[in-house]
Amino acid sequence: MATSESSRSTFKANNFISIHDLTPEGRTLWVSSSVTDCLGYTPEEFLQVTTYGILHPDDHEPASVTHREHVLNDMIATQIVLRFKAKDGSYVATTSFFSLCYDFIINCTTVVDPAARCPLVS
Repeated sequence: MATSESSRSTFKANNFISIHDLTPEGRTLWVSSSVTDCLGYTPEEFLQVTTYGILHPDDHEPASVTHREHVLNDMIATQIVLRFKAKDGSYVATTSFFSLCYDFIINCTTVVDPAARCPLVS
């Protein structure tokens, strides 16, 4: 029992869920607490950063196109690889799975390799 309890206390989530609006900015309206394990931000901190402000600059265009097409075409589901900026300044490779649900986009972001970190690009 102690081993089981010990392993539970060290478990780190490798994904988080977020809800976004349908505006071109794709504002984040809610994010699960597991964002802390994945990127280091508290949910409150994550909500203060713009969606495109937290993505790697090279990922802005593909993310924007995916978001726009998802909303305009009422797509059921889309998957895209994106690099998110972690609180420590490194970039984390993720796979994001978006689904349109009424007037919101539900997103599940999974860290591709929890051990990998890319240095901050200036």
